[in-house]
Amino acid sequence: MFLKEGEMEKRKLLLPGLGLMAALSSTLGFTRTNRKISPLPSLPVLYAGTWKYRDPERNRHHRLTISPNLTLKIDHQSIPVNVEKITLQELTFVDRFGYRITIETDQHRPVKLIDEADDQIYDLQPLS
Repeated sequence: MFLKEGEMEKRKLLLPGLGLMAALSSTLGFTRTNRKISPLPSLPVLYAGTWKYRDPERNRHHRLTISPNLTLKIDHQSIPVNVEKITLQELTFVDRFGYRITIETDQHRPVKLIDEADDQIYDLQPLS
């Protein structure tokens, strides 16, 4: 099958145009593939809840509560703090003396409490 000279020129111009259209359509989201993106949890909600931890030095159990608006209570007592940092991995508070209280997550729930003032790391357990 032989093409006439004019038809060959049209095909040469058409082929690069098709590639450009395909690239633009995939860039702009016109592809047929449905991508499922799991939404990130709202960070304050990830940390909100009540946990227990044990202080082995004093042989005491404590209760830690973080509200959805990121207020902090330990053993039902409000601790005046400011939020220094919040990510999917950690929430860091600074108390009025400048010490950090850091809550680390496993990206699903808080799992560790790091108390800079006492230089201690505590494992957090859900309060049941």
